[in-house]
Amino acid sequence: MAIISISRGIASSGNEIAERLAHKLDYRLITGTDIEAKIVHYGFPEDKLPLFNEKRPLFWHFITKERELYFNYLKLAILSFAEKDNCIFLGKGAWKILRDVPNHISFNFTSPMEERIRKTCRERNINVHHAGASILKSDTRRKGYYKDYFKCDVNDPNNYNMTITTNENNIAPIADMLSVMIKNYETEELNLKGMKKIHELRTNQKIINMLVIDNKLPITDLNIKGEKKNLTLTGLAESSAQVERALDLIKLEYPDLSVKSEIQCVQDLSSVRK
Repeated sequence: MAIISISRGIASSGNEIAERLAHKLDYRLITGTDIEAKIVHYGFPEDKLPLFNEKRPLFWHFITKERELYFNYLKLAILSFAEKDNCIFLGKGAWKILRDVPNHISFNFTSPMEERIRKTCRERNINVHHAGASILKSDTRRKGYYKDYFKCDVNDPNNYNMTITTNENNIAPIADMLSVMIKNYETEELNLKGMKKIHELRTNQKIINMLVIDNKLPITDLNIKGEKKNLTLTGLAESSAQVERALDLIKLEYPDLSVKSEIQCVQDLSSVRK
């Protein structure tokens, strides 16, 4: 049992490999559409999804709550799917969200530009010029999305367990090779560790959503460090009263947890500058 995440550029045959791999392993394939449906189910406005669909947020969205709302629902959706185990994620930053899960494996599929252009021309019935422009636009949007939401370079091979160069002729052998590798990688002990970590991450994300979504606390970039029952809050708040409110709410909802704060307050930062 394992959790697989796949990152791929447009026309890199990543979708086809993921579909074949899911079939061979009998894993559920979690697409971007599945994740977006879960986000909407949690309460995010469906008509706002196109604004955040793997592209760099507009300036206005950097300073609105919609951006943070989307990102927190995105993380909760991916962790909710991962809790069911035996799944393959396509895109949406799953490889970054699940990076610390012991039984998680991440793959990045790339393909030469000439190959991508040929594939795009054939599939969309467009000329080489339009195909190349479409690919470059998609690559730019994808790079901006990961830079702004996940603070990383999506093309950096160090972000993945394995980066593989593909073409349409090696889809089957790549999927077959990865299937064997994953089956050899799976162990019951590793799976138990993975499920435990995912449960911790999902609990942490539920706490974050409870504070910033349900109770509308204006804490920016709220995150939780630590594990088990010893947690630390980080982020940026307008006042220490908001931090105290957050700690009180967590104590009320999760009395067994030991939580401290490293949240920075705007008023404290202003005092330091003076």
